[in-house]
Amino acid sequence: MRQSSAEFTQLLLKAGRGVGLPLGLAEDLVAPILWLQTCGLSGDLEAFNVLTGLDKGRVPGVFPDLDAQPGGIATADEPISAIYLAAAGCDSLQSGWPGPGTQVQLTNVDRPLLAATALALGHRKLDPELILNIETAHYVFSSSSEGGVICLERQAQEPGTDTPGAGEVWLDTSRTSSTTAAGTVLVDAARERQCHLDCEAKGLTADEKTVRELKSLADRLLVPESERSLRFGAGAGIIDSD
Repeated sequence: MRQSSAEFTQLLLKAGRGVGLPLGLAEDLVAPILWLQTCGLSGDLEAFNVLTGLDKGRVPGVFPDLDAQPGGIATADEPISAIYLAAAGCDSLQSGWPGPGTQVQLTNVDRPLLAATALALGHRKLDPELILNIETAHYVFSSSSEGGVICLERQAQEPGTDTPGAGEVWLDTSRTSSTTAAGTVLVDAARERQCHLDCEAKGLTADEKTVRELKSLADRLLVPESERSLRFGAGAGIIDSD
């Protein structure tokens, strides 16, 4: 189904608030999901899954500790919410994390694609000197000093190849892009520009069932219709002169 970007943005904000996300985190959710959806990836499904994980208690709503453990591996006993990881990670990027030539491996991330997208978009806002490479089991992102984001989908890997496993996100900063790895380019600067032009002209495409599921989360913000709710300011009032 077709939706305007403004309509989709409001749906995401309300769905986030509907599951109890603080306003700031609900707002942070919009940019990476909208980017994915605009560029032809399943942002709507990423949003629904990450919000449902928090809502059902499968994933705790806590900020991860991004201080690298020995070997640059930040492990977690419980799943890490991509929403909370993105917020903490984007803040850390402003402080120079990860350092030049340093690889950080994050484990047990519930939605690696969402986390990788948010970090790539956050990095390119900083006018960085170095390239941030972000790898997941299925995708590779590269955010360059020119403000471009490249995303490729990995081809099948040979057994024993040193690549992220399920739920892992690897990051490193360097002067070279890791998107030279074998894979299919899904988004580059030219593709991104064209997708945004198409979205402005025609709106974006979203899965009808997933949109309904997101709307069911957003509808939690609605006030039940009753005389009491009307007396306390909901709706148009209980008499014509209100």
